Amino acid sequence: MKKWKSSMALLATCVVSATVFSACSNSNDNAGNEASSTPSATPTAAAIPDGKKSWEVDTSPITLDAYLNFSWFANNWTDSAAKEITKETGVSVKISKPVNDDDQKLNLMITSDKLPDIIMADKNSPAWNLMVEKGMLYSLDELAAQYAPELLQDAPKEAFTNYVADDKHTYMYVDFIEGEQYQEEVKKYNALVGTNQPEWSIRQDYLEEIGNPDISTPEAFTAALEQIKAKHPDKMGYYANVGDLVNDKDFQLGTNNMFGNYRYSINGDKIEAGFRSDKFKQELQFMNKLNTLDLLTKDTFIDTKDIFTQKINSGKTISYAWAIGEGTKTPSDNPNTSYKVMAPFDSYTQYRTGGGWNAFGIPKSNKHPERTIRFLAYMASKQGHMVAKWGVEGDKFSGDVVNGPHYSMVDGKPLYLPEYWEVKQKDWSGVSSKNGLGEYWFATNAAWWNEPEWNNTDPAFIEYNKMFGDKVKYVPELENLDPMPNSKEGIILKRVSDLYSQYGVKMIFAKSEEESMSIYEEFLKKADSLGLPQVEAYWTANYQKNAERMGK
Repeated sequence: MKKWKSSMALLATCVVSATVFSACSNSNDNAGNEASSTPSATPTAAAIPDGKKSWEVDTSPITLDAYLNFSWFANNWTDSAAKEITKETGVSVKISKPVNDDDQKLNLMITSDKLPDIIMADKNSPAWNLMVEKGMLYSLDELAAQYAPELLQDAPKEAFTNYVADDKHTYMYVDFIEGEQYQEEVKKYNALVGTNQPEWSIRQDYLEEIGNPDISTPEAFTAALEQIKAKHPDKMGYYANVGDLVNDKDFQLGTNNMFGNYRYSINGDKIEAGFRSDKFKQELQFMNKLNTLDLLTKDTFIDTKDIFTQKINSGKTISYAWAIGEGTKTPSDNPNTSYKVMAPFDSYTQYRTGGGWNAFGIPKSNKHPERTIRFLAYMASKQGHMVAKWGVEGDKFSGDVVNGPHYSMVDGKPLYLPEYWEVKQKDWSGVSSKNGLGEYWFATNAAWWNEPEWNNTDPAFIEYNKMFGDKVKYVPELENLDPMPNSKEGIILKRVSDLYSQYGVKMIFAKSEEESMSIYEEFLKKADSLGLPQVEAYWTANYQKNAERMGK
């Protein structure tokens, strides 16, 4: 936190003292870019008239070229949301995108030194580091301090602490960050736990048959499955929805956070592979126990998603792992019952980094960085979110997806009108192409962006948030630890992951716990021989760097 305060003090100094942009020039400037990147003569932050926002100082028409590194992006700034943004800022955006999502087009632009006014790409794209190293990007904190101070106030604080470069400046604005503000808001509105929360479900009719016993521990759950399986031998006991273990990136063996394991295990100030932890051993012993009791089959590691869904819908399994949104299905073999979402074990922990995903950058080839940073400040403001995502306020949906109304204020909170939201859900792309709401996530504050969707009156999710809310743990310092795939450490990690996918099923389906643990120890030795400690040292270095930058 001390570093954040000192950075803010520096920014405030820049605001007061800046009369020309070079007063706060960033350390990555290079001679080749300086001549063409001087901002046009507009008022500095200190000269913004009282009562005006920075983006209101100049609303003359301007078009900014934006490259969005997402081939699937559908809108093109012709919808009603885009028109309203232009009306309020004067900014129109000409959007281009790649044919394939492989960074090839972006890398070509970097190599040829022909970047547009705006770059948007996944925050983990290697292109960001390359552009920073080449001095091709403006420092956003310095631009904001001089031209758009609202951005420093409206942005989640993590946007300017969690992604600083080695020179302590921020060159990419990351959106959808689930930081302190977001976490406070989602808890207030029972939205921390949503439909995609991992969980286990079990058939209510079968539980009632055996007297609704306690299933709050792995041992009690296993005992209940044994009883039910004895009455229904044709049913599968536990169905883990894993598929190929190559995709088991968090080393959970299909247990969906129930044992609190994660791909990274924090051991003091070091990071180890999650499969070294005691939590992994516990989930392995649990899965092996299910196997030895004939409560687990290899279908879990073979079936496709379609087959998995078919078996759940038909009621062929007693319990299964999936997500809350899919956890209350009605099995077709007994339409008078349903699968119920189980309360989590005490060991349940879901780790989230909350690091966001998309990033916005301003190349030095941009001739109007002051207008661009003010556009970014608008998009990051609450007003920008109301226009770009919420839509038109009103009490009754007219049936017109463009003119709305789209949401109403309920107890001081925006909530989408059910009729509009139903139309949107049924034809997302069609509605979005007309009104553009929710498509221009150029500087998204996850709390404001998602607020109209959070229905804090839904009794089911009030209960789910009570059940799982305290089990969600944010660890932002674990963000982006992995090496590049083509690096030495990246190649080692791939080999270890392949080894894990080979050994995982062997460990689970061993004939006894003793044999299972023996195979597990063999796996660890082979992983170490492949160079796993080298990868763990790489993770640790990045983790420590993150923790220092975030003041952890």
